[in-house]
Amino acid sequence: MENKAITAGVRVGGLSDRTEIKILLCYLLASLKQPITQNQLIECVCGQELVNYFEMQSALQHLLDNGFIKEDKNGFSILPEGKEIAEQLEGTVSTTVKRYAYTMATKLLQYETLKKQNHIKITPVEGGGFKLHCSIEDDNFCIFSVDIHMPDEESAKYAGEQFILKGRDIFKCVLGITTNSPEMYTDFLKNNK
Repeated sequence: MENKAITAGVRVGGLSDRTEIKILLCYLLASLKQPITQNQLIECVCGQELVNYFEMQSALQHLLDNGFIKEDKNGFSILPEGKEIAEQLEGTVSTTVKRYAYTMATKLLQYETLKKQNHIKITPVEGGGFKLHCSIEDDNFCIFSVDIHMPDEESAKYAGEQFILKGRDIFKCVLGITTNSPEMYTDFLKNNK
C-alpha cells in the first residue's frame, strides 16, 4: 500500500508520509495533555503548512476508528494506545515539525483560555468610529473594564486582540498607577519596549 501523502500546500520539510502524520497527531495530543478542537488542529498542522488538510482529516479518522484518540464536545484527546505510539515513535517525525505544531497548539490553547477571562465587544459609535469595550471577568464578576474610542473597526479589532493577550498586564499597570505602586508596572514597561 502506498504510504506517500498528498503534499499540496505543504512547505519543504513538512510531512509527506501518512504514518508520520498519524504519529505527529498522536505526539501533539499526548504533549498537550488537554483536548484540542478540530479547527485548532487544522491551524496547528495545516496552517503551518506541515501537513495537507485532506491527509490530516484522513489521519484523524484512522486514529479515531482504531482507538488511538477520541473526540468529545471539548475536542480530540489521546487514548493510552495513542500515547504509546507517540512515545515509541516520537523520533520518527522531525523535531522541527513537532516544535512548530506544538508551539502553535499551545499558543492557540492559551489564547482560548485568555478569551474566557478577557472579553471584548466592538460597537459602532454614532458620529463615527467604534467603541471597544474591554473587560476582565471571573465567575460573572467584572474585575476590570475600560471603554476605548477607536477610529475604525480594524484598529478596534487589533486593540481588542491585544487586550485578550495582555489584559492581565494592562490591568496590573492601571492598578499600579492608580495605587501609586510602580513595582506593578515597571517590569511590564521595561520588557515591552
